[in-house]
Amino acid sequence: MSIPIPVIPLKKRYTIAIHVFVWLIFGSWIFYYTASKQTITLGKAMDLVVGLLFPVGIFYFNWYVLISKYLARNKIFLYITAVLATLFALALVQAPIDYYIFGNYNPSMASLYSTERIIQYMVSGLVVVFISSALKVTGNYIRNERLNKELETQKLTAELAYLKSQVNPHFLFNTLNNIYSLAYKQSPDTPDAIMKLSLLMRYMLYESNDTLVSLEKEVDHIKNFIDLQKLRLREHTGIKFNIEGDLAGKQIAPMLLMTLVENAFKHGLVSKNEIGIILNLVVDQNSLTFSTVNNTSSHKKREFGGIGLENLQRRLNLLYANKHDLAFEEKDGTFYATLKLYFQR
Repeated sequence: MSIPIPVIPLKKRYTIAIHVFVWLIFGSWIFYYTASKQTITLGKAMDLVVGLLFPVGIFYFNWYVLISKYLARNKIFLYITAVLATLFALALVQAPIDYYIFGNYNPSMASLYSTERIIQYMVSGLVVVFISSALKVTGNYIRNERLNKELETQKLTAELAYLKSQVNPHFLFNTLNNIYSLAYKQSPDTPDAIMKLSLLMRYMLYESNDTLVSLEKEVDHIKNFIDLQKLRLREHTGIKFNIEGDLAGKQIAPMLLMTLVENAFKHGLVSKNEIGIILNLVVDQNSLTFSTVNNTSSHKKREFGGIGLENLQRRLNLLYANKHDLAFEEKDGTFYATLKLYFQR
């Protein structure tokens, strides 16, 4: 019966290799430094090797046991007590080993135990414990920061996906209602409307999944939407879409401008399908300003917000934190919305 050999993850292998490499460098430096001061005999070499094993033991006992059991749980007093007790116990073990094995090679070991040697062992151990704790705590901090960043990124991605999932069904629902209205009236424009919807859906399915899209494509999407609305509203429309500046090479998050366009059409209907909407897009090197102006009903109080605008504000906070301005105003039966975005670099 074969015994399964545990598989060490690749990342852990790298960690082990780094630790081994550092200890080899440290040991080599000790041998080199000692050799520069005195002749290395067999006894002296054994003294150095055994002397190195104790710091290694202290380092990893603190690393794997004391820190996780006490320091990581904020038991500071118990941690300090455990460290001092461990160092004292190891000093009591190391002292006779040095005395009986290396006493003939090391004149400083004239007695089995001495207060000076015990203190020396403990002070050396404290240095090792300090290095071990510093590295462990720093490593845990970096690891936690990386984990928190990954969790924050995952949360942001999930929240944006949820917000976009709210945009697309809402948009599709409104558009299908428009096409239904044309089909109900047996309008000859119905096939053209279906084709426009196909272009809109193609954009939402294949383009809006990207973090950023070309501003030119976003504008084409808005134009297709306007054309679709004109097919339904026909002669009762007064729609203007003004564009200033060069769109080439500019990118924005998808479906942001469309929320304002949809809102303008939704609340711009006054009576008998009459509508008045002005869309302005001004683009310069560092930013764009998109504004909508539309009529509002004189007999119905205008309510700000709704799912669409709240959704837009949340997406802007996530995608363009401190890089956007969004303002709404209603005055004398006209509703104004202005969005300014600063291009991400």
